Amino acid sequence: MDIIILFGFIVAPILSALASRSFYRWSRSRNRKKTSPTSLLIGNVLVLAFLLSFLCLVGELYFRFFYDTTDSFGLTKVTGRWFERHFQGNVGGFRDSVDYETGIPAGQRRVTFLGDSFTVAHGVNDVENRFANLIRKSNPSWNIHVLATCGWDTNAELHFLEKVLESSYELDTVVLVYCLNDVADIVPEWAQILDRISNQEKPNILVQHSYLFNTLHYRLRASREPAVADYFGFVRQGYEPPLWEIQRKRMRFLRDLVVGNGGQLVVVTFPFIHALGSDYKWADVHVQINEMWNDLRVPHLDLLPVFREKQPHEVVVNAFDAHPNEFAHLLAASAIDEFLHIQLSDSVLVEQTDNTR
Repeated sequence: MDIIILFGFIVAPILSALASRSFYRWSRSRNRKKTSPTSLLIGNVLVLAFLLSFLCLVGELYFRFFYDTTDSFGLTKVTGRWFERHFQGNVGGFRDSVDYETGIPAGQRRVTFLGDSFTVAHGVNDVENRFANLIRKSNPSWNIHVLATCGWDTNAELHFLEKVLESSYELDTVVLVYCLNDVADIVPEWAQILDRISNQEKPNILVQHSYLFNTLHYRLRASREPAVADYFGFVRQGYEPPLWEIQRKRMRFLRDLVVGNGGQLVVVTFPFIHALGSDYKWADVHVQINEMWNDLRVPHLDLLPVFREKQPHEVVVNAFDAHPNEFAHLLAASAIDEFLHIQLSDSVLVEQTDNTR
């Protein structure tokens, strides 16, 4: 059906051009000195039809073959094609250019990144430009794994870590890459919001099979649909009682799970980079998160100071995708690399015991 729609876009300007030409010839053959209002209207409509159909053809060709990027929620056909082009998984199903083994190679330190789409590098074409891969390149003696999937929240990360440990996966340093919306799954409205984002009425055939109209449709939705336009607004509930206590317990459980299996947990927190600026509204949440990790004796790197002076357009994938771009990953890699060198230093011993029960 996509090919049929594309054929329609190609044929439309040809037919409208032929119709305009035929009407012009017919009008001239009448040998009238003055064009009637009706003929003038028909002629203008035919010319307008040609111009619009030609513009639609150009737009369709551009979005179908050349435009190569993503949107935040993966709703558009363009995003689906981006994943086909740039999202290659290893044998374990994780986006990476190397395969993973369960055991730690002799003489190496293992760094396991656990996270969601920020860690996956949603929207970054070359996986080697992802912060974890940049750190791997700078530290060839580190055995770096990236256990991350788009859409994971805290609950999904916990369940996966439990599952992989049952498969004799060995831990050393586990880096939880925390995003502020990781708490979303315990917010009561979360299921309804997901449903509103992904399960709208089935679009018409043109939106389903045209890259141009599909992109325009979902961009219009993003500006009008509250669940999309203000997706991050509901997340703040997760940092207020009683939900925050649930999240604290889950973080304590994660720490104990890592420590109980011979590893050390450290945490890196990304800000909402799409909301950066002098009026950044999440600074108090960063303080709250940092206090929690201090209470749990877990080393924590807050990336807000790294990004605070940046404008959103400098660090996001595009105006419709709030994920970090290549430059943001480069900034994060530098800060995380320095942080990890401190944590992995033989001279530093971090005692992760719980005095907060």
